[in-house]
Amino acid sequence: MQSLSFIPTSPKKYMLKIPVQRRSRETVSSIVESCARLLVQEPYHSITTDKIAEMAGVSIGSLYQFFANREAIVAAVVDDLLDRDVAFMKEGFKNLPTDFDQRIRAILDLGFSRFHIERELRTALQNVQGLLDYWETRRVFFEYYKQLIMEHVPDVPGRDRNMMALIIVSSFHNALQLSLLNNPTPEGEQKLKSEIHLLLTRYMRP
Repeated sequence: MQSLSFIPTSPKKYMLKIPVQRRSRETVSSIVESCARLLVQEPYHSITTDKIAEMAGVSIGSLYQFFANREAIVAAVVDDLLDRDVAFMKEGFKNLPTDFDQRIRAILDLGFSRFHIERELRTALQNVQGLLDYWETRRVFFEYYKQLIMEHVPDVPGRDRNMMALIIVSSFHNALQLSLLNNPTPEGEQKLKSEIHLLLTRYMRP
């Protein structure tokens, strides 16, 4: 029995309908996973819905029951990846140190560790993100991380904690994207983490 990865349970802008039956859910999961593999293997312009359906082992008609086009499937790939990112970070946040500086370092380590997982897929998605319409997914992603960070942002008199969390998440996310594009050495990545740590600790202190 196939292990399901992408299992949408609520309406998605990029999906024509949400799968309910086990077989339909397996079909959608296989389509999304196959698209992710193709993104790593081939240039984006050479990927077609026919190729995705063939790799997934489903008919093109079955694919079009759930997705209108290739871009919709890629949006599902992004959604699936971000969902797994959030689950990883949420679990890691359960065991953060109480010391402020150590907590920030632990959060940075979690983020960079997760970002190294499926790095090839992240690079492929980074290269095509300008062609896609998945801003709703990104908005939900940023909102979740903002709420997660707000639980660990100290109260600073005269500062808006909601805005502080948004700035922290945006800065950290952009730094991770920079790391992904530049592919730094371990020493270079450590320097980047140190700079982000300095930036965030200074920003969050009263």
